[in-house]
Amino acid sequence: MSLNNYQKMCYRWFGRTAESVITEKMKYSLESAHITIRPGAYVSCLWVNTILAAIVSTIIYFSLILFLSPSIWLIFALVTIPLLSTFFTYLYFKIMPASKAKARAKKIDLHLPYALNFISAMASAGITPSEIFKSLSKQRIYGEIREEALWIYRDVNLLGRDIISAMKANINRTPSEKFKEFLQGAVVTVQSGGALKPYFMAKADQYTRENRVAQRQLIESLGIMAEAYVTAAVAGVLLIIIIIPLLMIISKAGTDQLMFMYVFVGFIIPLIHIGFSVVLSSMSAKV
Repeated sequence: MSLNNYQKMCYRWFGRTAESVITEKMKYSLESAHITIRPGAYVSCLWVNTILAAIVSTIIYFSLILFLSPSIWLIFALVTIPLLSTFFTYLYFKIMPASKAKARAKKIDLHLPYALNFISAMASAGITPSEIFKSLSKQRIYGEIREEALWIYRDVNLLGRDIISAMKANINRTPSEKFKEFLQGAVVTVQSGGALKPYFMAKADQYTRENRVAQRQLIESLGIMAEAYVTAAVAGVLLIIIIIPLLMIISKAGTDQLMFMYVFVGFIIPLIHIGFSVVLSSMSAKV
C-alpha cells in the first residue's frame, strides 16, 4: 500500500533513523493487525505524532497561564497537560498495532468454527485448497477469517507461491493461535501424504464442539453476572440511598453525609454501571 502525503513527509524526516530501530515484534504486530504500512514509515509517523502532541499541548499550557494568571501551584499542576498528552500519544501509537492484532485474534476465533464448517463442506465437494481459500475470501459473513483467507489466496495468485508456502507464511503472521494450529495441521497433513478432506471435517467438528461448550459457559457466567448486578447495582444502591437519608434525619447530621450522597449518586453509581458494562462487553467478545 502506497503512503499518503503525511506518511511520506514523516518518512522523509525520520525514515532512516526509524528503520534502524525496527524490531521483529513491531513487524509482527503490524502484519498481524493487517496495517499495510512499512514498519519504518509507521515508526516515523509515531514520532511525528508525538512531537505534534507535545507542541500543541505546550501551546495550550502557555495559553492557559497567559489568560488565567494562575497561582504558582496551579502552574505546576498544569504542567501535566503537555507531559501527559505527549506520553499518552506516544503510548497509544506504540501499542496500537499489538492491540489491534489482539482484537483481530478474538474475531478470528469467534468466526473460526463456522468458517471451518464452510471449508469442510467445500472440501467434501472436491474443491482444491486454493479454491477453498479463494471462495472463503469472498464470504464477508466470516469477518476476519475472510481477511486471512484473502492473504493466503493473494500469496498463491499474485506472488506465485504454492498453497503450502502460502499457509506457512500465514502461520507466521496470523494473530490467532487457533487458526495457526489449524493451518499447521493442514500443512503437516499434506506433507505427510494425508488427505485434507478428513482433516478439515475433523477440525470443523472439534471447533464446533469447543464453541458449543464456550457458549454454554458464557450463558452460565452471564447468569452469575446478572445476579451480581441486581444485588450490587440495583438492590444495594437502593438500600444505601434509603438508609443514608434516614441516618441523617435520626442523627441530625450536617453536610458531610450530604456530600457523601452527592459523590455516591454522581460518581459511584455511574462507575458501578460502567464497570458492569465493561465486564459484560469483554465476556461477550470471547465467544
